[in-house]
Amino acid sequence: HPSPGAAADAEAWERLWVQSQLVLHAEGQVLTCSLSVPCDIQAELVPCWQPVRSGPCQPLPGLHQPARGQGPQEFGGLRPHPNLCVQVWSGGQVRLTQCLRDREYCWGALPGRPDDLLLLEHGGNASLCAVERGACTPLSSFTSTVKGKGPPWHPGLLEQDLQQDVAVGQCRQLWHPVNSTGVALWACSLHKYLRTHWALVWMGVLLGAACLLLLLLMKKEDMKGWLKSLRAGYGSKGE
Repeated sequence: HPSPGAAADAEAWERLWVQSQLVLHAEGQVLTCSLSVPCDIQAELVPCWQPVRSGPCQPLPGLHQPARGQGPQEFGGLRPHPNLCVQVWSGGQVRLTQCLRDREYCWGALPGRPDDLLLLEHGGNASLCAVERGACTPLSSFTSTVKGKGPPWHPGLLEQDLQQDVAVGQCRQLWHPVNSTGVALWACSLHKYLRTHWALVWMGVLLGAACLLLLLLMKKEDMKGWLKSLRAGYGSKGE
């Protein structure tokens, strides 16, 4: 059992964090945050990506920084997106979390969509991976689609398309690497691929229906020919 002193310390920490506040700002196309606490503490600010509300929030590599005082802090030019959140870590635990999608920030005015895909580009070799479910999946193995809107694609189906989107500026860069060995973050829309995906599905359905109809018509013509020959045979016997 914990000692009375340890329990009192834990309660004091809980009260401290209840009295603390984390506020995000998305002004000037740069994400900043302000942490207000009753006293000086050791804490770390961790930007993370949360594609599903109340789901896990995946920390973004290379963007952690210690909390400094009461003023606003930047994350080296990290651009706002509805799926971006900031967590306050202290004592090995997440103490506070605030997300740009929260109602008071009116995320509808922010660039990007909540179902955008986050791509991480490793510096030096320009390889891309998709940030999802607590990991970064290489595009050659990526199978996900827009959340809840259709079946997953085959692995690697969108690899070249997403690479092209990044190359020509169709994706929005959220984070620029600070050096050649750093990572870049891109938010890419999958909606155009979803439309193409369903268009191909419907084309397949229509083609299948047309083939079935043609087959039925051919069988009908064959049946007519068989009946005609049958009637002709009976007619010749009657004569």
